[in-house]
Amino acid sequence: MTQVTNLIIENPFHNFTARADVPEIFNLLRPNKDAINRISHALETVRKQKRESMIVPVIAEAGYGKTHFYWVVREQVTNAYVVYVPVPTNPNRIYSHFYFETVKAGGSALLEYVADFLVQKYKKVENAAFEFPGLGNVVIEGFFALKDPKQSKLALKWFTGFDIDEETKSFHRTIMDDEELAFAALKVILKSVDKPLIFFVDELESLFISLGPEAELQLLESIKKMHNEASNFVLCLACLATLWDKILDLSSTAVQSRIEPPILLKRFTKNDIQDYCVHMLKDFHQKFDLSLSEENSTWPLGKSDIESAYAYSHGNPREAIKWLAGVTEEKKAPILKELGKNQKFLSNHGKKIKSALGKPKGVTIGVLQRNNGLQISVSEKDNRYLIIIPPQIDLEPIFENSFIEGLKEDLAKENYSEVILLGEETPFKKNEMEVTSFSKDDIKGLTEYVEKISKN
Repeated sequence: MTQVTNLIIENPFHNFTARADVPEIFNLLRPNKDAINRISHALETVRKQKRESMIVPVIAEAGYGKTHFYWVVREQVTNAYVVYVPVPTNPNRIYSHFYFETVKAGGSALLEYVADFLVQKYKKVENAAFEFPGLGNVVIEGFFALKDPKQSKLALKWFTGFDIDEETKSFHRTIMDDEELAFAALKVILKSVDKPLIFFVDELESLFISLGPEAELQLLESIKKMHNEASNFVLCLACLATLWDKILDLSSTAVQSRIEPPILLKRFTKNDIQDYCVHMLKDFHQKFDLSLSEENSTWPLGKSDIESAYAYSHGNPREAIKWLAGVTEEKKAPILKELGKNQKFLSNHGKKIKSALGKPKGVTIGVLQRNNGLQISVSEKDNRYLIIIPPQIDLEPIFENSFIEGLKEDLAKENYSEVILLGEETPFKKNEMEVTSFSKDDIKGLTEYVEKISKN
């Protein structure tokens, strides 16, 4: 396998399923703009009235980007903390699940922030007793302990659930084992942070599918309690459109009255697919070392490929990306084959030139490659010469054009005493001065010329 093949073996469209633990390279805003506006509006309502909370469903068909939308929210909504919450697998441990996902997202920095806030505001645990009654007092004691050098390590274990041992258990009943305590801790955090939280609950339907209607109903009732008793958050419920109505029908009228009208994620348009291709292919082009015009910004894909992706997918983002991945894979093979031949030719030609030039005293010869052509730099004490070999072996014109444009850019930055082209033509000028040209096989003439100008 050639170096070129090693360099560009990956497919820019190979990730067609979003994951919560892998940041998205590019988040397409346009099809999600209305959805983001809805989230922002809900957030503004909560922010102005800190004791408020809102439940906003996000529904779509499979492949429409519900998990991807989480990354869009994280990128676009900056006046809130966004916490990804995979749907709980145990309906009896809803609040501890929300609590630990919050702590996982915020880390020790979140716990330290809350502890600083509480200590500064209340000074003593007793002063917070009225605002945080019952188990809230236990949580407050834990946060104050977090600021006590003698108890801080033990308190951090207690809050995070890491390394639970007898010492930790003797500190107080543990959050890991106690749903009500976890809920109390969650409420304290929500009241103390400087910005609202967005809980993004993904795949809401999973509990319904795996454990049945009763488990899903238990989750919905827990969410209702959160809405009634906690504050300063927006709860996004991402769910398959085909199951949303069934899940909603399970819930009581009280639950339904607390849920906002759903956000519907939209399909890709042709323009969305075009924009997605442009952004996803940027790194791909860099690996080919290509400088492309806007007209060629989706290379190796063409207009017909984008239209085919739209027709095949009917605007379903995941299916469109799958289609693009397949087409790109087909087009890569002949390109890699051509580039492999080109690289071999350039490598052999470069060795011949370096061998013919030798290494005269005081002269350094270095080989550079750009845009799949070859540049040999000959440097002396006072002079620098550049020998250029354009791409060969019937490469697509896009490589030749990119080579010339990239070279012009390089030459504008560098100051060479002489520029020499080993090719059939002189395709450009340097500062309005013709570049010295030799035929691609005239290595003897080239070396004699370099020797001549070196002596002069």
